[in-house]
Amino acid sequence: MVIRPVHFGHLFPAQAGGYDFNVTTFRFAPFGLRRSWLRASAFALFVSASFAQQPPPVAPAAPEPTSTGAEQPLGTVARNSKQQTSVRAKKVITEDDMDALANALPRLRMEGAENADEIIAAIGQYKASHTPEETEAVVQAWYERYDQDLAAAIQQNQVVNTLREENFSNGSELCRESGDYQSCEQKRRAEYVGVRHDQYTIRRNIALEVRIQHVFMKVRAGILRYNLRYDWFKVRTTNGIDTF
Repeated sequence: MVIRPVHFGHLFPAQAGGYDFNVTTFRFAPFGLRRSWLRASAFALFVSASFAQQPPPVAPAAPEPTSTGAEQPLGTVARNSKQQTSVRAKKVITEDDMDALANALPRLRMEGAENADEIIAAIGQYKASHTPEETEAVVQAWYERYDQDLAAAIQQNQVVNTLREENFSNGSELCRESGDYQSCEQKRRAEYVGVRHDQYTIRRNIALEVRIQHVFMKVRAGILRYNLRYDWFKVRTTNGIDTF
């Protein structure tokens, strides 16, 4: 069953003050009530027109991807990555490495006959199968090992001589001031033992100094036959200051 709207226009004409608003008003309503109905109808028409004029909502655009810089081709990125992984860390030279280089040549013989000729021949053989840089590194490592021994022997002799002179001078003054003959005699005996020990140390260091200085001079002159000349190959003197 279809229910149709019932029109009551023949009972209540839709005119008020000569205007037709297509709405049903009641002729019998008071004048103030009819004005309220007119205002409500006008407001409804205004709101409907405002909604009709508004544009349809537009979906927000997707944000564009940001760029952090110039994009590199994939081939460039791959090459850069390969170069970074192929870079090797520099090797730190340790004392063990220096010992390994020095051990490539014969050790300097401290007792018996010196072996400078053997060392010179070993340097020539090493040079024949290695680069000039490798040869110099080996010769310098060997040289520095015994140059340190030479410097230590020279310094120790200087210290021993200085301390011995100071102890002897102080001991003599104390004996004269104290007047105790027995105590002074005991100090002299102790000093005599110390002097004998110091003399042994000094003689041993002098022998070491002479041996190293002699071999250094002979090796430095001997490797000239292999066209090897190094400015750093200096020989220390016993004063601990000069080199030649």
